[in-house]
Order: sequence, then structure tokens, then C-alpha cells
Amino acid sequence: MLHKIPLKILIGAAVFLSAVLVGIWFGTGFGFGKSSKTPEVAQPKEPTPEADTNDILFLNKNLKNALNVHREITLNRTKDTLSASEIWLVPNGMSIPNYALRASREVERCKGKIHWMREIRDGRAALIKYEGEQGIYPLTEIRVIDSLWLPNSSKLAVVLAVREQNKMLKNNPELLEQLDFRYNLLIPSSRPEFLEAGKKLNANINIIPWIPMEGHAVYSAEKKNQIPIGVANEKELAKMLDEALKKFDNVSGFASFYGEDFLVHASSVEKFGNVLASKDLWFWDLSKKGIASLSPNECSQKNIRCRRNYLEAESDALITKTLRTARINGKAILLFELTEKSLELLKKLPSIAEKQGTSLVYAEEVF
Repeated sequence: MLHKIPLKILIGAAVFLSAVLVGIWFGTGFGFGKSSKTPEVAQPKEPTPEADTNDILFLNKNLKNALNVHREITLNRTKDTLSASEIWLVPNGMSIPNYALRASREVERCKGKIHWMREIRDGRAALIKYEGEQGIYPLTEIRVIDSLWLPNSSKLAVVLAVREQNKMLKNNPELLEQLDFRYNLLIPSSRPEFLEAGKKLNANINIIPWIPMEGHAVYSAEKKNQIPIGVANEKELAKMLDEALKKFDNVSGFASFYGEDFLVHASSVEKFGNVLASKDLWFWDLSKKGIASLSPNECSQKNIRCRRNYLEAESDALITKTLRTARINGKAILLFELTEKSLELLKKLPSIAEKQGTSLVYAEEVF
């Protein structure tokens, strides 16, 4: 009977059955963990650039470039096992989950498909099985090597918040000359004396507007300039924002100062979100309650870049935590109040960041 079936069909059926068996043996899905029973983890969807014909044909080459593969090791495997047939050595400075996410996006961009991916070696490597236009590729291990560091593999923004009672910027701005890297100052739009002092500082600094919004326990100067609940319409709200932002140079976004009441008022936040989208401004929520009716998912749906943070006590532990976040996610923000203690803590940051391949950038680049 088999001799009557065309050879092309037999080969196709064999390839299909092999793929099925591999899936059964290894388990499918894009997950991480030591156990083979790792559940599937949904990855956030981002716009994927269109791939041309060459990208589709040369998926493997493009994938290696995307991962900055330093060296390849090919092993002779007679059958599919949990041992990889190829090992790709990649530089340190970025975490395995971040490498995995890059791999997934590049395979998708080149019209390929990830069969599954799993973290191994205590988070120092990952196994990946994928296919493309040329068929199913060998089981590959992506392994981080400590002897090679990848510069600029992640970004960290440092932001120093100038609160209304801050005396340093007004009386001793020269203390900021201790920091010889890029960073941002977060300055309330209601404090012109701080803004003038900030504009006179060196070229390493970018200023982020800190706009007062209605909240409890607001200082009198901020109360006069705050954006209140119950703004009549979006046009009026846009006018108020324009008035506050015109004091600053090259504004691409701003943060909330107070805002505990405004940012949980659904009607106000809806108008606010529409104005942000129309002006293409990013928004940073620094209220302790967070945005009640403009969640990160809703921000994404409206094409608004937004995030949440709040001021924590400055410490070495927070610096370590933020550096780790930068490695895992590819970007992070370190937010300190502008004090002599925070300046002292930040002196060693450039050398520590450089050692793990993290660049110090302006917050605008992280948003």
C-alpha cells in the first residue's frame, strides 16, 4: 500500500508526526522554571515590524544578531533529548527572561513559531525550540557567559524629586555637580524659584514637570495652581495643562504632584486620558493610591505611555533592587528625593551600572 502513496506526502506526514512527538515529549508553551510542568505564560503583545523575504529566509541568522550571540557550539546529538544540539553563548548584562522575550519577538517578526522555551541552569540559560520557513530548527540552548559583558543592554533613569520644602536646589545647587551622569530633576510647576535654579545647572540634567493635581494636604502654593476635579470639559483641561507646561522646555510628558483625589475621580480621569492621547504626552502617576480609572492596560489601549511609582526612602537596597529590575525588564527608573543622602548614595551608581551593562539615561528614554 505504501508504494502507492506519493513520496512528498510520506515525507510531509513524517515531519508532522515528528513535531507532534517532540511537543508531547517536551511539553508545549512559552514558560520558565525548573520543572517540566511549567504552565504556559502569556507574553504581552507588541506591534511587530513587517519582515521582508530575506528576514523570513534567514530567520536563524537574524535571531543570532538580535541576541548578540558571541560564539556557537555545535554538538552531535543522535536523537532529540533535553540536551541541546546547539549552544549559543551570549553576553552578560541582560537576564535570560529578557533574552527569551527578544528571541520570541524576533522569531515572530520573521514569520516563525516558538514551539516552547524553558529556563534552565538556575536562570543562567534557556532552551528554545522553534521553526521557520526552512523547517524546525535544532534544540538550542541560549547561555549567558560571565566573561563577556554587553554594553547598553539595559537602561536606568535616575530622577531626583524636588519637594516643596526642598532647600538644596534653592540655596546649594552646586552640590548637584557631584553627579557626573545623566539624570532628571522633578520640579513642581508651582515653584518658579526651583525651576529657575534647575535651568542654570549643567547639561547632564533634564527637568520633568511635576504638576499639582487635586489631593488632600496640598500646600497653599500648589493649591492655587492645581488641576481640580470637575474641570468643565477637555478643552478647559488642555488649556490648564498648557499653562503649566509652557514654563518648561521640550516637554514630552509630566508627573502628578499630589493628585490622590483627582486620579480616582472617574470623570476627571477620562477627560485627562483623552487630553494626554491628543497631545501625545506620557504620564507618571506618583500618587500613593495610583490611577483608579486609567490602568496601564487602558493607557495602552489609548496609546498613552504611563506608569506608576511613589517616593520611597533612599537606600542602597533600593538601588540594588532597581538595577536588578533594569537587567530583568531592560529598563527601570530610580526615584529619590533630592537630599544630601541621595547624592551620596548615587556617587557610585555609574560604575556599578557599567559593570552590568546598564546605561544611565533620561527618564524620557524609559517612557
